[in-house]
Amino acid sequence: MGYIYILLSALFFCLMTVFVKIAGQHMETIQIVFMRGVITFIFSYILIRRNNVYLWGNNKKILAIRGFVGTVALFLVFESIQRFSLPEATVIQYLYPIFTALLASVLISENIGKVLYLAILLGFIGVYIILDLPFIYQDSVFHTTDLTIAIIGSFLTGLAYVMVRMASNLKESPYVIMFYFPLFTVPLSFVLTYNVWTQPTIDIWIVLILVGICSQLGQIFLTFGYKLLPAGRAATTSYIQVPFSAIAGLLIFHENVSYNFIIGSMVIFYTIFIIVREKVK
Repeated sequence: MGYIYILLSALFFCLMTVFVKIAGQHMETIQIVFMRGVITFIFSYILIRRNNVYLWGNNKKILAIRGFVGTVALFLVFESIQRFSLPEATVIQYLYPIFTALLASVLISENIGKVLYLAILLGFIGVYIILDLPFIYQDSVFHTTDLTIAIIGSFLTGLAYVMVRMASNLKESPYVIMFYFPLFTVPLSFVLTYNVWTQPTIDIWIVLILVGICSQLGQIFLTFGYKLLPAGRAATTSYIQVPFSAIAGLLIFHENVSYNFIIGSMVIFYTIFIIVREKVK
């Protein structure tokens, strides 16, 4: 059942990225983060009250770290969606299974062996290929700032997911884990949104609501998936979002899928595969 939860999570997160990219054509990223936070805050609070769960949890330090790290990661991921094509942003974001496995081995003793270092190298080679081999071909489009934003967002995503797993191991309710995310997202993004606020049209309001709904559903399925599966295995299954995003980018935004994207994605996918295989051994 854990794998089904992760697959549904990947589907809804893919839809979320589509709506984020649409909204980003009309407003600043931080405003999208704020609106997403407000919607998920409301949903999370309702779920906690309906399930009669203690609001603040028992491991507040871990929950607070998860909320803060997740908020920063969310902004960087949303920003990278605006700077890259949808498939490129997604596949760079999906370096996070490597970071998840690395951090899980350090923080919660989900050790996977020395193969991890090879996996890290292969993962970055995959991204390098996807970006059309910068520094080799003069016509390749490569912006250091954009890539830095995307990779740091991926790293912090991995850290946030390990914190989810850690909190689950300590018997925290999935609803409380979800609640701590918008608990930090809303006030932090509100401060930064105040000076760049753009009044949305009715159509964009609908898009923003869909961002919140899809992200909340994705978060629900992801949290339950991480409760049932080891962090490395859950993160690997989530990689199905890459082909989802490639199809969405092609059909909705008319973004071409290059041979380098296919080859680089296969390298990264193989990287995740050897991590899982080593863990099984």
